[in-house]
Amino acid sequence: MRIEVKLTGALYDRIMHDLVRPHPFAAERVGFAFARIGSLADHGKLILLNRYHSIPDQQYIDDPAVGARIGSEAMTWAMQAVYHGRAAREGIFHIHLHGHNGETGMSKVDTNEIPRLIPGFQSVGREAAHGIIILSRDHGSAWVWLPGGREAVRAGCLSVSGVPVGVFVRRISE
Repeated sequence: MRIEVKLTGALYDRIMHDLVRPHPFAAERVGFAFARIGSLADHGKLILLNRYHSIPDQQYIDDPAVGARIGSEAMTWAMQAVYHGRAAREGIFHIHLHGHNGETGMSKVDTNEIPRLIPGFQSVGREAAHGIIILSRDHGSAWVWLPGGREAVRAGCLSVSGVPVGVFVRRISE
């Protein structure tokens, strides 16, 4: 299934500005992007990122074994943000930056740790898509769990609308 993730240039700039800020002890920053799901003409899915939440410094846990670890307070906030009111159909996307250029993917730690968050996200946003977005300095990759899905689908495209337009297309090796 074809999946595309889109966000505005203004939201992308806000996310990047946040993720490059130094933290007192964590090696990287983490945030949550919130999204709505739509349909593409070919029965694919469109994920529209619409807002971003920066994790406050005090909600990080000092764990030198990983680039960044956030505590339960940050997770609870994100889950409550989609559980209540107007956001009931919004999905939660864990987002962070790998500080290099070019296409990026999940590190071994990312692969082992971040997907464990998805069932909690799904428990409060059953009708939404949830996932993981990892950005590099000039590219991005996304993994999406569709409503009710147990496995991630890697997005084929992550695009930033604005001037200039950025389209990060995943290279598919055969």
